[in-house]
Amino acid sequence: MKDTPSKRILVTGGSRGLGLAICQCLLADGLEVITASRRPSPQLTALRSSYPRQLEYYTIDFADVTAASTLAQSARLLEGVDGFVANAAIGTEGLLTLTSECALRECVQVNLTAPMLLAREVIKGMLNRGGSLVFIASVAARTGLSGLAAYSATKGGLVSFSRALAREYGSKGIRSNAVLPGFLETEMSDSLGEEDRQRLTRRTALKRLGTVEDVVSVVTFLLSDAARYVTGTEVVVDGGLTA
Repeated sequence: MKDTPSKRILVTGGSRGLGLAICQCLLADGLEVITASRRPSPQLTALRSSYPRQLEYYTIDFADVTAASTLAQSARLLEGVDGFVANAAIGTEGLLTLTSECALRECVQVNLTAPMLLAREVIKGMLNRGGSLVFIASVAARTGLSGLAAYSATKGGLVSFSRALAREYGSKGIRSNAVLPGFLETEMSDSLGEEDRQRLTRRTALKRLGTVEDVVSVVTFLLSDAARYVTGTEVVVDGGLTA
């Protein structure tokens, strides 16, 4: 009996945090993973040692306007991947009037332009086979958060982009969904003071910050055949923060 070919999934920003956790889960499930980030982390290096035949890694800075085309050519994305997780992102903290033009442009490039260009390349390879697109947005796309105007705008754009793709390519068997995490226990939240952490925790219905595992399970569901009739929607994973 011939073995079923393993699915190939592209995950951007897989060196740490949520992206790394998504890669770990997909690899453990036997899938092939392509990931790219600005630089590898010790955790990703260890993961590559554990899964040398399943994990493909590229050093790509998505702030570079040529990043998407470089990755598409290097990873031969047009030969087809079965899933794409647009996870790589950067934040801009501070009031808009105090944010430099350079920082604003970089935020838009990394968080919105690069995922759009990569999705264009990935979809070309999915037209004859179908696939699943998962865009990691944020609850900042739904609610105003002071000091995160540019970040919120890019994440809101990502949600709208995902919905439009669901309409454009649904007839080709390509699904597109967005995941909107709340505040998670990651390296980014480690910088929060105890007072801010407690304030955020009190605002959630479940009275705790989320973990990357809370989000990973939603992402892997959307990539799987179990979600074959789910497209054009957003899944909020915020513990009731925006309820």
